Amino acid sequence: MNSIDNSTVFGLNPVLEALKARKRRCYKIIIEQGKPQRRLDSLIQLARDNKVTIERIPKNTFQKNYRNYNHQGVIGVFAIIPTLGLEELIELAFQKSPLPILVALDSIQDPQNLGAIIRSAEALGIHGIVLPKNRTSAINETVAKCSSGAIEYLPIAWVTNLTRGIEQLKKAGFWVAGIAPDGNTPCYQHKFDAPIVLVIGGEEKGIRPLLKKSCDVTLKIPMEGSLGSLNASAAAAVIFYETLRQKNIRS
Repeated sequence: MNSIDNSTVFGLNPVLEALKARKRRCYKIIIEQGKPQRRLDSLIQLARDNKVTIERIPKNTFQKNYRNYNHQGVIGVFAIIPTLGLEELIELAFQKSPLPILVALDSIQDPQNLGAIIRSAEALGIHGIVLPKNRTSAINETVAKCSSGAIEYLPIAWVTNLTRGIEQLKKAGFWVAGIAPDGNTPCYQHKFDAPIVLVIGGEEKGIRPLLKKSCDVTLKIPMEGSLGSLNASAAAAVIFYETLRQKNIRS
């Protein structure tokens, strides 16, 4: 099992969600002195319920130590987040649904985009994310912050080679859909009625050609504006919602 080197969590909501998830041990919560008590009540109570040490330090010391981070006066020191092997993710996904939906991210190097994709994926019912070990943003405090705590809930698997990972997913019964501006089929016309992997490429070049050849289908998001495209996180949210919309119709 691999691990994400993200033991320090910054910000009230990310720390609160990490505590709620109980996915990893919390060693202590550090709070800047002088913060309004009412905002922190839920966090403090949850920390006490879980027997987590709460440390309050003076504002000057807090700002000196953590001024480079968007911390909102709250920091949590946690164990690292465990991640899964691809086989483990596949097994877990099928345990959750007979028609699981996974996301494979190709060359998403902006940590804010990665965090936003993780947030949308968790909120809209995606069952896990597959990340290549190269050409991907590190799972750092920016990703955690932008995910608004979703990183604590959404299963993540790392693979050495994404193209080979896609082939393994196909053998496990998944269809593979590449999301691209020049896709062959509008996303709302595709029936998401089988296990599927949604492949989303990076900002500049999209899905790499070799990986695109591995896709069973390519989907596009029809546009009407002048720009003609969305960034990766916005496009991901649209596709994720379409899968959820169809799921709710089937139900």
